Amino acid sequence: MRKAKWIFVGYLALVVLIVAGIAISFSAAPPRNPQALTLPILDSIRTLDPAEVNDDIGHPLVGSLYEGLYNYKYGVKPYTMFPDLASQMPQISPDGLVWTIKLRKGIHFYDPTKKVFSDGIGPEVKAADVAYSFKRVGDFNLASPNYSWFDGLFVGLDKWWEYTKNTPKNKVDFDRPVEGFEVVDDYTIRFHLMRPDPQFIFLLAHDPTMIVCRRAVEYWGDSFRQHPVGTGAYALVQNLPDQRMVFEENPIYRGKSDIDGTTPLAKDDPSREPHIKRVEYQYFAETLPVWWLLKQGYFDLIADIPKDAFRQAIKNGELAPELTKLGLRRIPVTETATDYISFNMADPVLGKNKPLRQAMSMAFDRTKYVNDFWMGVGQPATSVIPPTLPTYDASEKNPYTGLNLLAAQALMEQAKRIQGGPIPPLKLLMRGADTTSRQMGEFMATQMARIGVTLEPEYRDWARWQEMTDNRQTQVFDSGWVADYPDEQDFYQLFYSKNIPNAGVNSFVYSNPAFDALYEKAMVMQDSPERRELYKQMNRMLNEDCPGIWVYYRMQNVLVYDWVQEYSWMDYGYAWRQHLTLDQAMRTKAFASGVFRH
Repeated sequence: MRKAKWIFVGYLALVVLIVAGIAISFSAAPPRNPQALTLPILDSIRTLDPAEVNDDIGHPLVGSLYEGLYNYKYGVKPYTMFPDLASQMPQISPDGLVWTIKLRKGIHFYDPTKKVFSDGIGPEVKAADVAYSFKRVGDFNLASPNYSWFDGLFVGLDKWWEYTKNTPKNKVDFDRPVEGFEVVDDYTIRFHLMRPDPQFIFLLAHDPTMIVCRRAVEYWGDSFRQHPVGTGAYALVQNLPDQRMVFEENPIYRGKSDIDGTTPLAKDDPSREPHIKRVEYQYFAETLPVWWLLKQGYFDLIADIPKDAFRQAIKNGELAPELTKLGLRRIPVTETATDYISFNMADPVLGKNKPLRQAMSMAFDRTKYVNDFWMGVGQPATSVIPPTLPTYDASEKNPYTGLNLLAAQALMEQAKRIQGGPIPPLKLLMRGADTTSRQMGEFMATQMARIGVTLEPEYRDWARWQEMTDNRQTQVFDSGWVADYPDEQDFYQLFYSKNIPNAGVNSFVYSNPAFDALYEKAMVMQDSPERRELYKQMNRMLNEDCPGIWVYYRMQNVLVYDWVQEYSWMDYGYAWRQHLTLDQAMRTKAFASGVFRH
């Protein structure tokens, strides 16, 4: 999924203004609820519709409200899947083309607004709801950014796409059958695939295939994205854009995801989930106030340590004593993710000029970037594949990811000949408008200026950035990808040419028939030495073509208070918040001890 930024940084010259902002934000927020998990959100939320969400901010939120057929067992490594709304693992035909899945019984949608259903209790989830949810992703009128996952996979979906393309959105007949989504009976769905796809099981545990309520979608129309009606452990009870969002326990949730709704856990069962009944999210435009509020015990955990506080927070490789005294613990994490600077290969300047792209990659000082913006926490990237995946090869050198200004300048001479003159200024789209994004934009522009390339940074919030990249309104853009499932194909799909149209995941607009041929050969294969070799060939091809500047592999330092327990980092899977516990007595004791100064 697309990777949003999560950065903590500020200027000393702005301290007075920031502290004033803290006071305003803190006074605007409700008093800290001792029974709630309180977390910050540092980017705008575009949608809570599973069919539309495709970023690492919306993903866990949607996963708390909705469920899919499968999920990953929480805290279990290596990652292991289990049936969620499904009652068992799929039955797969010998040729791999037919997947039959049985559903759990007695699971109902819940409407927290009570506007769609007067008592809040919606219909039971049935196979027809699964078919409907999948059809929505394939509805041309919705323009789901996740359609590329579906395109070419399901029998008859191409005809459905064309039908919806030529039908007004309020006239689409969702009872119209699609051969790929066969409703066998109320509790059996059968998928018919165009080709064998070993990775299909991963799609069934990902946001786009979470099951939605048809009546709720029809009631809310376009605003459904802000009014979720799902089956997850939580329900959205308050949504004040750019202020706060509140989730509370779904009162009809069955108590655990791996049981039927006909046999729910008792309300007083200690294993009943969610253990924390209320989760509050507070929006902040800047990040330093979040750090200050964390140290006051207002936030229960954050995803990383502020740059400006890093040297004080980490001493001799360990969390500073003054922070451990507060009750904070540090969880170092290596993400299955890569940050990069993308080139729009459809751009008339960049797309035809490989020496220009190679030169820009060679001019970028990745080590300085990691040191300046991430306090050295992270690893300069040598390819789009991160080191947490099996085919990453640390010994394989990429000549275009090492800093080499002389070689870059020689390539620039070739680039000018291809261009027929000087390279015109290039627009750089940044995925944020905060202080750090501006610093990064200036850094990138300075790096390229050393080889005679002028970058003109433009700054947009997260929602607008997504719109612009989806609509290909870019030349060069700051970007990144967080793995959706444990297979390199998740990254290689970003470069498959059939994923270019319809706001597909190939926002590079990269098209290479030789790459496509390797991708199509690998995508129908089970994991094997032969498939891994194909993956390595694809990686070398991307390194040579330079559709982007591979920047760095990120490491995080999650900070969690001791009163938040059962936390486990998960690269994959959703709804991790429902597994956490909150020791309210420990938290009360910590505040009574006077370690926090208000």
